[in-house]
Amino acid sequence: MCKMTTSDYYRYRSAIQAANDTGDREALRQIQKQLIAKYGLDDEDVRQLLKYFKYSV
Repeated sequence: MCKMTTSDYYRYRSAIQAANDTGDREALRQIQKQLIAKYGLDDEDVRQLLKYFKYSV
């Protein structure tokens, strides 16, 4: 797995916030899949980003 860059972190965080604001659970589900597939659950940044999810997906 590759290491998440700072710009990727903030890009994902913005996408999560936008999906939270609109209540788009499908978008959150897709973001979650992308994060886990690309970086894995062992990545600290991924675990932090998943805490920003407003809804369970």
